[in-house]
Amino acid sequence: MEPEDMHELIEYIAEYKLIYLKLLIENLKPDVIMFHDDWGAKTNLFMKPDTWREFFKEPYRRIYGYMKEHNIIAMHHADSYCQPIVKDMVDIGIDIWQGVLPENDIQQIKKDTNYKLTLMGGIDASVVDKKDIDEDTVRKEVQRACEAYSEGGMFIPCLTYGGEGSIFPGVNDIIMDEINKLNKKYFPIK
Repeated sequence: MEPEDMHELIEYIAEYKLIYLKLLIENLKPDVIMFHDDWGAKTNLFMKPDTWREFFKEPYRRIYGYMKEHNIIAMHHADSYCQPIVKDMVDIGIDIWQGVLPENDIQQIKKDTNYKLTLMGGIDASVVDKKDIDEDTVRKEVQRACEAYSEGGMFIPCLTYGGEGSIFPGVNDIIMDEINKLNKKYFPIK
């Protein structure tokens, strides 16, 4: 409703993030930095792609551009549906999209981005991360994700939360065990 004010607010937040990045980079010299910023829900973006481009693309281009200037791998966490803006994600300098949900067409995203965006996630937490886990169900979901998304590489299987771990005890252990078993078949070292 007030686009000028929104641009001003986003600019203020972007400047804050850039100051924070400068401090991190100067003092810690990291190889990778992961930003958390969900841009959508499970099945759609929070806004139209053109609205995202109008308000967020350039501020994020500056943020991720600063990382690229310092040879830092840019990882963006968004456990949401972002398929309509994946080319923009590559364009602004994101190297890894962590949190890619299976509601996105993961194989199509790889093709649409010319295999320039590593996708991390793909294991459906709503299927596997439950109180009364069934080990066979967890293993089958991991197998499904590895088989469905391994073609062409650029995929790291995991839950979409933002790092290793599950809400319910034991689930992550089964996931990691199954991934380790499937690595040679789906993700061989060449």
